[in-house]
Amino acid sequence: MPRVKQGFLLSIMLMVAGTLVAMEPPVWPESAAGLPASTTSHTVRTNLWLTEALMAEVVNAAATVMPPAPAAVRLVAMRDDARNDNLQALAAEHLRANFVELFVLDEDPSRQGAVDYVFGYNVESIKLIYPDVGRTLGIWRRWVAREMKVSVLVEISEESSGRLLLNSRIERKFGDRFDSGDFGDVDDPEYTFTTAETLESGWKSRMEEIVVLGTLAGLVAIYFANTGD
Repeated sequence: MPRVKQGFLLSIMLMVAGTLVAMEPPVWPESAAGLPASTTSHTVRTNLWLTEALMAEVVNAAATVMPPAPAAVRLVAMRDDARNDNLQALAAEHLRANFVELFVLDEDPSRQGAVDYVFGYNVESIKLIYPDVGRTLGIWRRWVAREMKVSVLVEISEESSGRLLLNSRIERKFGDRFDSGDFGDVDDPEYTFTTAETLESGWKSRMEEIVVLGTLAGLVAIYFANTGD
């Protein structure tokens, strides 16, 4: 085979090998441990499900500073926010199994039940990103990488004495990747913190795909043109 033809053939093989290497999944940073299996029939963990799972880990970690049950606990959101509403529902679910009574803050002190502990919380941030995608030959998307981090400020104190048991920012994070075909099920526009754009979105990524495809097609065409000589 002429040297020129061998060069073009080698170029094509190197391009294909490079794209296959690029398809390998990334190495993930520290992830939250002990996440339960999805309770839905779909095996993919949606962003909303993942958010709630990480919030539940925060609640369980914070509750370890309180003495064993029985006890009465008042849940107090530090500010009005949809993320705190989600956490309150999860805190009620997870703490009810360990504490006899749960209360929420009442604006009328006369109606406020007596409690042993006050569990204050504020979801400071929920960060969701899709940092990478995997493609076949640099064109067809195969998988999407996902990273999520939840940060919550928690303050727990004794109601009778005011003794502070915990005042800490607790963070939990998780990283995985899912099949590109499941993106519509995973990404949830119901809340702003459960939806995001892939970092490759936009005209730049589309141009990169066109360049890769055009280059590959050009190399193949030149190779066969030389082969016919």
